[in-house]
Amino acid sequence: MKVKEFKNVRRKRKKPIKLKIIKLLIILVVLIFMTPKFVSLARYVYDFAYEHYIASKDFYFSSDKLSDTYIEYEVTNNWSGAESYTVIVDLTSKKNDMAYTMADISYTVSATHSSNITCTLSKNSGTIVGTDNHGSNVDSFSVTIEPAGGVALPNNAEVWVDITATANSPYTKTLRGKLIFEVGTADISYEIIDAENQPYLTVNIVNSTSSAANVTLAYNPTVVLLDMTSHFYLNSTATLTQPIGTYNYINSVTSSVGSLSTTSVKFYKVDATQDYSYAGGGGITPVITLN
Repeated sequence: MKVKEFKNVRRKRKKPIKLKIIKLLIILVVLIFMTPKFVSLARYVYDFAYEHYIASKDFYFSSDKLSDTYIEYEVTNNWSGAESYTVIVDLTSKKNDMAYTMADISYTVSATHSSNITCTLSKNSGTIVGTDNHGSNVDSFSVTIEPAGGVALPNNAEVWVDITATANSPYTKTLRGKLIFEVGTADISYEIIDAENQPYLTVNIVNSTSSAANVTLAYNPTVVLLDMTSHFYLNSTATLTQPIGTYNYINSVTSSVGSLSTTSVKFYKVDATQDYSYAGGGGITPVITLN
């Protein structure tokens, strides 16, 4: 009698369902991490944490026209589009009079611009001198634009300059901003450039007419004080004063502004926490008037 041999056949085990779910979750997490929204959020969290870290080290790097979050800044709409036009960009290494960077900050500057203009920076690098070296924690550079090819731009034409300023030492921080200019009617106009917790403001006077003109800046010296080293004051043709206590303070200054040119005048603020920015119109009474 023959005995049948039974082969030992192993059944193929199925993979546990839990293992498949875990692998699926891992894949989903990886995909989420790779999405643009997550990358943007991660970048935001990193920038936020880094900003607080460098602030804890008393490192400050800011500007009146640039921002670490990118900003569009409309400069003027009274540029004739025919002459060169210069804008001053201030950089500072202090938050206010009580919070500032003691060390020097070295930085670089670069710019791109619209095709209908040429653009020149007064410098591509610089240093904000800190209090360790008896500095004022302020530095600046100028941006000069001209119509491309020397051909005057038409009325309402818009031009722009995109600027990047990067602090390289002792920490790294980047500020960016777009300066936007619109060609308008030839005239004599002005604007006040200011920001909260900035110790001074800048008055930009634009003469887009074909002849030089005398202009007068009037102000209250209990609110702002004229920078006595400015060319506008040193070349002035008339001044008026008012008594405050036992001293006489200048409250009006008249000087010439050349044709097709821009003149910048600095004023120191009595209260640095205020923002006296003025771009004309809007029913706002400026702290400095032009006549």
